[in-house]
Amino acid sequence: MQEDVVEQCHSHVRLLAGTASSGQPCYELIPAAMVEQGVYEVLASPGLTHGCAAGDRIRVRQDGSFEVLRRGGNLCLVLYPPTPPSGDSIAPLTTAFTHLDGLVEMPADGRFIVITVPAAAGFAAVEDAVNSWTAEQDCPWEYGNVYGEDGHPLGWWTTA
Repeated sequence: MQEDVVEQCHSHVRLLAGTASSGQPCYELIPAAMVEQGVYEVLASPGLTHGCAAGDRIRVRQDGSFEVLRRGGNLCLVLYPPTPPSGDSIAPLTTAFTHLDGLVEMPADGRFIVITVPAAAGFAAVEDAVNSWTAEQDCPWEYGNVYGEDGHPLGWWTTA
């Protein structure tokens, strides 16, 4: 007897991150698993694209814009250090978020830091952890999937 196996294709999906000063669209390649044509499971939280986080299921349109079909329960935070931090300097941040079941990632050029953490950790704990590190580093940060384009909270975590 042969078992039915659903094979997921692990790759990347191109998401619209915004518009450059030239007026041209900017894109970010995000690790994702294709669920069906045009629908992806986000495997890593984006650093440039707002609106989704690792674990979300999204439908991607031809132009790279997307809609979230299902939230995975993770918050996405993006930090903008004034200079690329060393691994040693982000160690306290990594430790703080490990205690919250979070993940701290940074591209090789160090121009931003992305944190994925379960919303269940609580906003107070998340903000305490990020604020203690960013205050010492003079580093601004923002949520990547908490506020809509209008600046209002999306509220998805109240039903997650």
